[in-house]
Amino acid sequence: MKRLFMTLVVAVLLVATAFAQNANKYRGFTDLSYSLGVGDVSTDFDRFALSTTHGYQLDDLFFVGAGVEFEYVRNAAIALVPIYADVRADIPIRSKSIKPFVDAKIGYAAGEVDGFYFAPTIGVRVPVKFVKALNFGFGYKLQKIQDAHTNTNAITFNVGIEF
Repeated sequence: MKRLFMTLVVAVLLVATAFAQNANKYRGFTDLSYSLGVGDVSTDFDRFALSTTHGYQLDDLFFVGAGVEFEYVRNAAIALVPIYADVRADIPIRSKSIKPFVDAKIGYAAGEVDGFYFAPTIGVRVPVKFVKALNFGFGYKLQKIQDAHTNTNAITFNVGIEF
C-alpha cells in the first residue's frame, strides 16, 4: 500500500511540473471543504478537507489535472488522503464576472482508511483581483472503504482559490 501511495504522489508531482512548463495554460486550485456524511455512516463521517489540484487548460472550456486532498474525520479521528485525476468544464455564459462550472475528481483514497474515490461538483467561479478567482461549490463524495466494504459518502460544500 505504501508503494502504491508513493507512486501516486510522484505521478501527481510530475504531472503538475509538466503542466507548469506552459504558464499560459497552467491552472491551479486550492480548496477548503466540509462534508456531511450520509447513509450508513451519517454524522460519524463528517469531515474537513484541504485539497490542491494542478493541471492544464485545454481550451476555453476544459481543464484536466491531478491533485491530492487531506481529509480529517472529526468524530473518528482518522485521516484520508485521496489522490485523484480531475476534469473540469467551465460553462460558457455571456457574463464575464461569474461562470458556472462542473468538476469531477476520480481516484483512490489512501491513509488509515483506503478505497475508491469519486467527487462530482457544481459551482461558480468569481474573478477577484488578488488571485485569478474564488470558487464556490456543492457536490457529493463517493468513497468506499475497501477492507470494510462500507460507503462513506458525503454531501460537500467547498470554497477555494484559483491561481
